[in-house]
Amino acid sequence: MNWMEWVADFAFLLMPPVSCVWAWWLWKRQSQVKLIPLWRRVCTAIGLTAFTLSIALGAFALFYWRHYPGEGPGPPEPTQLTTLLGFTLAVFGIPLAVLAKSWNRVALILCSLGLLGFYFGMFVAP
Repeated sequence: MNWMEWVADFAFLLMPPVSCVWAWWLWKRQSQVKLIPLWRRVCTAIGLTAFTLSIALGAFALFYWRHYPGEGPGPPEPTQLTTLLGFTLAVFGIPLAVLAKSWNRVALILCSLGLLGFYFGMFVAP
């Protein structure tokens, strides 16, 4: 494995879950702070939920495709469906990530960039 493959694996397979866990930790730590406006806390919570579900759907799609590759050149239907749902949730979470507060925003934007790269790879894969 050369360094480009290592960087791609880190950016698209490891960064979304790590940054999502970081964002959950930050949200849990900051949820007791009453100085943060309610609308920011709600946007952050909805964005975190959307990205977490997107990661779960992406993981399911990848594992399903590896265990049941299908007969045609493309991915099987469950993989296509979960990939589209996960991509939709990742795109839905982007505006909510921008509305989050401080370091939570950074973690969620890193998560969204990694997820979009992952889903781009899933869409263009044969």
